[in-house]
Amino acid sequence: MANFASPVRENISVAIRRYLDVLEGKDGATLYDLAKALDGLVVAYHQTPEVEPDTVAASSAPTIDEARINGAASKAFPDLDWYALVDPQDGPDQKVGMSIATSDLAEIAADLSEVLWLFENAGHNDAVWNFRFGYQSHWGRHLHEVRTYLHGLAAW
Repeated sequence: MANFASPVRENISVAIRRYLDVLEGKDGATLYDLAKALDGLVVAYHQTPEVEPDTVAASSAPTIDEARINGAASKAFPDLDWYALVDPQDGPDQKVGMSIATSDLAEIAADLSEVLWLFENAGHNDAVWNFRFGYQSHWGRHLHEVRTYLHGLAAW
C-alpha cells in the first residue's frame, strides 16, 4: 500500500527511529543523544512539506503502550524527573505547572509510532500529514518543553 520509499518518508522515519532507539536507551544513549534526537525531529518537521491527507478516516493504528515506553525511558534516563511548565501566553500571574519528563517523552513516542504505522499501513500523505499536524498540535509542544528542561540539565 504505502511501502514505497521517498526522501520525505526516509527523512521522517530515520528521525523517528533514532528518537525511539535513544528513548529505549539503545547503545548507551545519553541525555545529549536524547537532546540531539529531539532536535532531529524538529529538523525533520521543518524539512517536510505540507500535504493534504489521503483519507479523512481516523487512524486505526494499534494503541501504543506508553507505560512500557515510560518505564524504558525512566530506566535509560534515571536523572529525568519533574520539571516546571508555564504557558508563554498566560502572563505573569499564572501558576506554574509541573510535568514528568519521561511521561512527555512517552507521549511523543506514541504519536510518532503512529506515523510509522501509517507509512506502512495507510497512505503516504496520511503519515506525513499526521507527523506535521502532531508537531503543531501535540507532540511538538511536549518536545520543546522537554528540550528546554534538557538544556537546563546541560545535555550537551
